Amino acid sequence: MQKIIFLLVSILSGLCLDAQSLSGNITDSVSHQPIEDAAVYFPQLKTGARADLQGHYHIDIPKGTYQVEVEMLGYPTVTKTVRVDSDAHFNFMMSVAATTSKEVVITALGNATTTRRAPVPVTVVPHEMLIQQSSTNVIDAIALQPGISEISEGPGISKPVINGLGYNRVLTLFDGERQEDFQWGDEHGILIDPYAVYDAEIIRGPASLQYGANAVGGVISFKSEPMAENGTIRGSFQSEYQTNNGLIGNSVNIGGNHNGFVWDIRGSYEEAHCYSDPKDGYVWGTAYNQGNVRASIGWYRDWGYSRISVSALHRQIGVPDGERDSATGRFVFDVPLNAQYNANGQYIPGTGQIFPTRSNFLSYSVDISGYQILNHNTAWWQTSVNAGRGKIGIDIGFSESVRHEIDSGTVPEENMTVYDIPYSLKYQLEDAQTGLKLTTGINGMYEFMKNGAEPPSPYVGDFEIPDYHLFDLGAYAILQKDFKNLTLSGGVRYDFRSIVGQALYLSNYGTSSQAEVPAGTPGAYTQFPAFNEKYNGVSASIGASYQLPKDWYIKLNFAKSYRAPAINELTSNELDPANVFKQGDPNLKPEQGYEGDLGLGYHGKDVSLELDGYFNYIHDFIFPARIQSSLGGDSIEQGAPVYKYGATTAWITGVSAYFNIHPRVAKWIEIDNGFSYTYSFLPGQTDSTQHVPFTPAPRLTSEVKFKLPTGHTFLSQLYVKFGLAHYWSQSVIYSALYNELPSEAYTLYNIGIGTNFIDPKTKRVYCTLVINCTNLFNIAYVDHMSRTQYFVGYNPTAPGNPSAFGPAAGVVTQTSQGIYNMGRNVGFKLIFPFGGGVGRNRAPDAGVNLPD
Repeated sequence: MQKIIFLLVSILSGLCLDAQSLSGNITDSVSHQPIEDAAVYFPQLKTGARADLQGHYHIDIPKGTYQVEVEMLGYPTVTKTVRVDSDAHFNFMMSVAATTSKEVVITALGNATTTRRAPVPVTVVPHEMLIQQSSTNVIDAIALQPGISEISEGPGISKPVINGLGYNRVLTLFDGERQEDFQWGDEHGILIDPYAVYDAEIIRGPASLQYGANAVGGVISFKSEPMAENGTIRGSFQSEYQTNNGLIGNSVNIGGNHNGFVWDIRGSYEEAHCYSDPKDGYVWGTAYNQGNVRASIGWYRDWGYSRISVSALHRQIGVPDGERDSATGRFVFDVPLNAQYNANGQYIPGTGQIFPTRSNFLSYSVDISGYQILNHNTAWWQTSVNAGRGKIGIDIGFSESVRHEIDSGTVPEENMTVYDIPYSLKYQLEDAQTGLKLTTGINGMYEFMKNGAEPPSPYVGDFEIPDYHLFDLGAYAILQKDFKNLTLSGGVRYDFRSIVGQALYLSNYGTSSQAEVPAGTPGAYTQFPAFNEKYNGVSASIGASYQLPKDWYIKLNFAKSYRAPAINELTSNELDPANVFKQGDPNLKPEQGYEGDLGLGYHGKDVSLELDGYFNYIHDFIFPARIQSSLGGDSIEQGAPVYKYGATTAWITGVSAYFNIHPRVAKWIEIDNGFSYTYSFLPGQTDSTQHVPFTPAPRLTSEVKFKLPTGHTFLSQLYVKFGLAHYWSQSVIYSALYNELPSEAYTLYNIGIGTNFIDPKTKRVYCTLVINCTNLFNIAYVDHMSRTQYFVGYNPTAPGNPSAFGPAAGVVTQTSQGIYNMGRNVGFKLIFPFGGGVGRNRAPDAGVNLPD
């Protein structure tokens, strides 16, 4: 890998040519005075510049047509399309506004466009919003956006859900790179450093055209911080502490830009002990830690640009199992610490430590019992080369995702390594005069996985899915036409997938003498049969948006989606860390979806709102459901209930909305509200099986922010905010065999305060302080999307229990038996920027968007 990167750097260094320059002046539309420190940003290039004291800006960029944003505190964002063929001059005029809400350029849809002109609902999560809140992981940070929710297994493990769809139906990107790190599982979250995320774009609807079958539900595109301005070196140090689970997080970043040669380096580390809830106190098995080092270098030249990014992430995370003492309900170790065993490997009752102590709960060590070690290493090369009036984009990456699952001690029972080589070749043409935008190309990935060897006795190996090779190839074309008020967009895509799985046979299955054996061995258990499947399908979309009079707009989109079955849905045959035995079905067919989206929005001077509705019909919808044994009741395998993947027709519909108030006559207050509702239905099923499992509960969020005056002091952009999140009860469930339980309604209250500490004369920001309190009144609650509410087991160390590796799982029949969500949590953030550009010399992530 080092030789490859060195070769790429050598080749690209030889291509360095002078870029074109774009310059101009930024002024107030009323006073015509220059606007110092206004930011000119090119989202497609991830670079920009700031205006000097005279409002003049200058930036060197490659030839091409670009969407450009001009931003400044107290002004609405100005968006324009500019064409740069040679050195050019372009002036911008800005008008004062009462709100920080803005029309922004989005790039996740393939063709660069704006949020109002996009035919499908798109949410932009700005940097200020991420900074002003406390979260436990990168998905938790965006989970309160309209239409978004999360499936969680404790504070360190979350998977995104968009409009009721998750797992392999939602694609997560970081700087354009696919996150294929065990996307199919419950028990491992998205492996992205939260401190490396600057902002995010969320496509709330089918995005298969650009990204393929894994984006039928939508796309979450996380982005790192924009590159430094030319001639500068800038960075920041961020430190964070949270009281509930003792989270300690630190991250340092530094980057520079010298005549188009850009570089950036970040290092982060965070750790947390077990969290606490009002019902049980500290919850055993929820500690975690994570470290990440990432770096990127790039070139911006006349011919285009090229960037290389590398990252190494290590996560060690506990897996809560809900094991309790039947008499007291206290959490217990599933395997007693320092226990003794007889010659047959059976536990000797009464030996070892059964109950976690306070020091165990407050320990930052994650290697006591029941934990995972996850490593995610990536390299990513992105290049754009000018070709006439268009440009050719070439992306290729490599990722290695390693997973070790350890029940006790230090020997993993499950070892998996997944390798991914994603690739993309596309041509983009954008004509500023005609408003025509075209993106066409091919993309996909080659993926292969290898299970580790059987661990030494007395440990028993777990093999969830077989060794396999997967190849995805898709060809697509997306065309967009912008008129004065009307935008038309449409496209088509063809996908092909080949997946080959290897057979696995085990002797002495499920015992300490278990071993891998060749085919034909007498008495061998078939863990996985060999298989070879090929799938293909077509996706298509057509949509429009129209800018109505008086700041209203409307959107309409129809999409046909396609998704091939994932490897776990086809082949699963093992107990997972959640004490659930899952079985795949190799006969599953691809999902075929048909979705309509309709949106109505308004962006006025005092109010901003948008209401989006959708209906999604999915044929051969795949999901796991608990199955019944031939004798009645649950089917049990290795002491755990069995869930088998099956398929049926599904209807998923709902609405999401936001309503934000930012009055011109009272610029010191902002009120933001969001709403999400999803309903699912499986036609032709019984009352207990007629809804899609884990349909999110209806939710209302509301936040009031007061911007406090600071005068000519050492404080700037001081604010206080109060918020709530109300979740209605959820009875739209798949209740058969206790697959799912109804959830109760609850309301969480939050409060926060933040400010910048500045030099009163120069306005330079020295430090940003943010304090947030979530679940202010310490409410005991269970989120409907929390998997840990179903984790329970009793007396694993009772006399006569021969198991050395944990007990049989219990079946949760009422919410109070499971694990509750986190109680009150107070988070503190300190950010120290350094370096920077012209004007006030403020680092890009220095503060929150509030006027003095």
